[in-house]
Amino acid sequence: MTSLIIFCAIAVLSLLVVSLANQRQERLRSRRIRLQKIKLRVDELETLLIHLTHLLENPDVLIQINDEIVDMYQAMIDLDSSLPYLEAGLNTAQQRASQLSTNQSLKPRRLLESDAKIALAQKHLTEAAKVIRHRQAHAKISMEEMQLFVRELSYQHLMVDVISMVGQGHKAMNKSNPLSAHAYYKKARQMLISSTHSDPRRHQMIKQVAEMLDGKRVSLSEELMPETFLNPDAPDESSDQLLDDMLDD
Repeated sequence: MTSLIIFCAIAVLSLLVVSLANQRQERLRSRRIRLQKIKLRVDELETLLIHLTHLLENPDVLIQINDEIVDMYQAMIDLDSSLPYLEAGLNTAQQRASQLSTNQSLKPRRLLESDAKIALAQKHLTEAAKVIRHRQAHAKISMEEMQLFVRELSYQHLMVDVISMVGQGHKAMNKSNPLSAHAYYKKARQMLISSTHSDPRRHQMIKQVAEMLDGKRVSLSEELMPETFLNPDAPDESSDQLLDDMLDD
């Protein structure tokens, strides 16, 4: 009888040990999967940061996305502080935060030459808006801040289309094809007019594009369109008269 009790106790203890070992392995596996998912998301956000640098005029949204990266690195360290690459990644993100906070203006390159590139750029801006909304939903930023950031991203979404269209007009003008240029400028103006965005820069741009169509200016102000590398030279009087004659025909 005593032997039977001892045998049963050993069996129960063995099952308990196996159960605890299985639970530990399951926790380790779950933690490893969680780490992999977070690290994958961090990689996506770091790639997004690179693309957004060329699409934004100020670093505010970049700072928010980088803060999200910092938070995610900290979450991974909380899961497993033994992984040295996590601390290195966190340090890099924190250094980047310092650099972004001292860089108050960016040099956007929103003048894109294909529909595919335009669509990809707008996809990046849409993804950035999702990150901003996620941060507000998790109380990382206020509702007012979220609305401000999303409104700026929406404006840049419009600008990718408009500035790329104006750029095509500039290219046509530089090739001495004013009729084609005006067609592009008209499309850009229609994009601006069709938008309901409340940013005052949109109204300024509508006015300046109209002046371009009227021959009163050859390009947008650098404040509205810093991408000046395709800006046409100011035409002389003879080319102005030629354009007027062509448009009158």
